[in-house]
Amino acid sequence: MKDFFNKETLDNIKQFCAENKKYVGVAGVLVGLILILIVVVAGGNNGRQSNTEAGSQTEISVKDFEFEKDYTNDAKDDISTLLADYYKAYVGDDLDTLGKLATPMSDNEKSYIGVVSQYYESVNDITPYTKNGLKKGTYFVSVKNSIKFTGVDTQAPTLDFFYIETDKDGKLFINNVYSNFNRTYCENELDDDIMELISKYTASSEFADLHEEVQKEYEQAVGSDANLKTMLETTLTGAIKQWYTSSGIANLKKSDADTQTTEADTQQADDASLSGDQQTTDANAGQTADQQTTDANAGQTTDQQTTDTNAANQQTAEQPQAPAEYQVVTKDVVKVRDGASTDAKELGLLKEQVTLTAYGTEGDWTIVSYSAGTNGRAYIKTENLQTVGQ
Repeated sequence: MKDFFNKETLDNIKQFCAENKKYVGVAGVLVGLILILIVVVAGGNNGRQSNTEAGSQTEISVKDFEFEKDYTNDAKDDISTLLADYYKAYVGDDLDTLGKLATPMSDNEKSYIGVVSQYYESVNDITPYTKNGLKKGTYFVSVKNSIKFTGVDTQAPTLDFFYIETDKDGKLFINNVYSNFNRTYCENELDDDIMELISKYTASSEFADLHEEVQKEYEQAVGSDANLKTMLETTLTGAIKQWYTSSGIANLKKSDADTQTTEADTQQADDASLSGDQQTTDANAGQTADQQTTDANAGQTTDQQTTDTNAANQQTAEQPQAPAEYQVVTKDVVKVRDGASTDAKELGLLKEQVTLTAYGTEGDWTIVSYSAGTNGRAYIKTENLQTVGQ
């Protein structure tokens, strides 16, 4: 190597460069560009590696994610517009518009909306309460509103839930897989991670406060207007029963079970929640056929009453009669669950001295009205409740 860089060799290189300046200059520029490109690419790779490492450090898992304490105003105007359009289309049975705002929407849900919407006059006082989801552009939204039924003066306060996402064009839409309808009938598969986030959302104290507020307003409205009570507990419930027994859902359940009877389907429909804004409304609706028959037969002769009693006992043996409604109040902060077990999914927390409508017991648990529960029902340990008036 030392001999290569002797004076004679260097002189020959200088002479070559002097005679070929133009070509040597071009070659030099090319070499320079190549060196710059190498540096830029190397720097970009290092940058991407750093960004990847930083991203992995800031990524939050579903298990570790916690909702912010307060409701957010993010995308408030867009969410309000989306919900206003949704309810307008729902009341008008405008399925084409609904399908664009809330997707996917099954044929069974469309037929359901066609049945119940005929009793709706309007949905008013639409107020969204929003929290940001795990992914950017996703929102967990509770919606407080009031339903005006046809021919009824008093409006029914309700609390609804929507999972809202942002599409690739930056436009908001309702992910209808997580509607109350599909979470009840499970026509579309539910993602476990999102369901876990929904459970966390409904377990927050903010949701518990909101639910308590709407529940009190609802019970006050129903208690003050006999026409509203009749609409909810007789007219609307009867329409839902009829829809259920003739729906594809009921037929599918019959096919799966083979031994399931029409009476069992009808009983299940008593507790079936309405899609979207109707779930809280129907949480307290549903007088049984046995109770209605008993009322209708009041004042008959002793022999007639005895006959009716025997018939009622025979029907009870085939299908247990639902217990009468009564009021309970929480003794302390309590957990609300989706089943009569400590292993059941936790739906939320309720504060001390919250009054609820109860429907009976199942083991050590009391069945209560709770809009976030399956079919508007949930479970609380009986030891944590006190019956009003006792």
